[in-house]
Amino acid sequence: MKKFIFLLALAFTTFTSQAQTAQTNPEARAQAMTTTMTQHLKLNPAQAAKVKEINLASVQQLEKAKKDHKNDPRQLKATMDLISATRLESLKGVLSVTQFQQYQQQRERKLGIPSQAGTGGVPQEYNN
Repeated sequence: MKKFIFLLALAFTTFTSQAQTAQTNPEARAQAMTTTMTQHLKLNPAQAAKVKEINLASVQQLEKAKKDHKNDPRQLKATMDLISATRLESLKGVLSVTQFQQYQQQRERKLGIPSQAGTGGVPQEYNN
């Protein structure tokens, strides 16, 4: 009986912690993004503050888009693409050229985008 109660408590604790993680608020998500970027790109305090503003605005816009277009996946994707492009342009104005290149490389690795021509997909010489 004690083992059963222990397992039940353990399952409840695990479920509760996962639910809290899944419902992270936009401010916490933006802060986590900014912290990671600050560490990897070695942002100075002024850059970190501007990047946090950009990240927060983007996360809030994404959350709104998810609610507004939950029944229209095509419109949601188009809106998300626009938010992403706007965020990249804003970051480009805050980061140095080197930092932005590092950010792009990391982003490409995370998204699985090939960084060199010919490393994936159809070769350029291919003709149908």
